[in-house]
Amino acid sequence: MNLIIIDYGSGNLRSVENAFFNSITENNLKCKIKVTNNLQSITNADFLILPGVGSYPDCKKGLQEIDGLIEVLSEQVIYKKKKFLGICVGMQLMFDFSLEKIKTSGFSWLSGNFKKIKTVGLDYLGRNFKVPHMGWNSLQLQYANHPILKNLNEKDQYYFVHSYYLENNEKNQLIASTNYCHEIPAIVGKDNYIGVQFHPEKSSFSGQKLISNWLKWQP
Repeated sequence: MNLIIIDYGSGNLRSVENAFFNSITENNLKCKIKVTNNLQSITNADFLILPGVGSYPDCKKGLQEIDGLIEVLSEQVIYKKKKFLGICVGMQLMFDFSLEKIKTSGFSWLSGNFKKIKTVGLDYLGRNFKVPHMGWNSLQLQYANHPILKNLNEKDQYYFVHSYYLENNEKNQLIASTNYCHEIPAIVGKDNYIGVQFHPEKSSFSGQKLISNWLKWQP
């Protein structure tokens, strides 16, 4: 099996590569990892990962600058049904658009858009909430029977860094959420593609559990 981490100039690629390599080794899986933006390699892949660090418009621009990449991704994920994971901005790009900086369209694989986190109320220490949302949070498991959540529970902690959240009325796309000022979708998906708002590669043991589940998942 071939796993491709897509390199489009955005994302902590080595951290993602190391986290998935560790999980593949630990689970004794027969899977090779390659970090690339080569379209033929992406076409030949079995699994695809789209990381993303930075602003939504910058990430979209990075993808557009690689001729044919967005079209090949959609073909492989939506039509060829390749297993896909979007991380942070990589997850946000799966939706219709974001209002970060300037309204920017996404892939429209899932329904929803991204708006700035609403800093309403006070945290448990009586402090004002800050944006970006940066730090460790637990998850509320809406679709507890989904294979991606196997052996996960609400004591697990995941690392978030983001200022925009998914506004989405399609509840059948929501797998898990977190709470920071208000409910924030944290894991979303449909069919063969999953997106996570947090960084599993930076989420220690909890992140490794989720990565292992995704690698073993057979949609």
